[in-house]
Amino acid sequence: MVCALDQQPLESVVSPAATAEPTARKDDLNDEAAAQRNVSKQKISAIAKAARAKGASFGEIETELIDSGIDEGLIREVMLEVEGKTPQAMAENNDLAMRHGVYWLLGGLFVTIATYMMARSSERGGMYIIAWGPVVAGGIQFMRALLNSNRKS
Repeated sequence: MVCALDQQPLESVVSPAATAEPTARKDDLNDEAAAQRNVSKQKISAIAKAARAKGASFGEIETELIDSGIDEGLIREVMLEVEGKTPQAMAENNDLAMRHGVYWLLGGLFVTIATYMMARSSERGGMYIIAWGPVVAGGIQFMRALLNSNRKS
């Protein structure tokens, strides 16, 4: 026999395990609903990202999605993703900021040490650069990102 709702054999829908545990069928329904919600979220996210790429503001996108009859909770999730404010996106931004801070700091130290070594090896002495700007800016950027990542976790 075939069930009219989902076109699956009836035996697979009403299995002995499902009749023994009514919660198993509820879990399956929850999984299906979550999968449908995820597919809808991906489609809406693609639409929102395309609209954003064309220059639409976040408010315009949100208003259009609300007018389309989409659930406001789903819209909020999608807009956070599009704006890059999901916890994962924020963690990636913090990691990137920490990396850039370290690069600036190390770059400033390298310039300072390299020019000092060149001046020191010169017979007449010489001038060298103390690149304190990149060192300070890189240290600040690194510490800011580190504090933000600790605050979020």
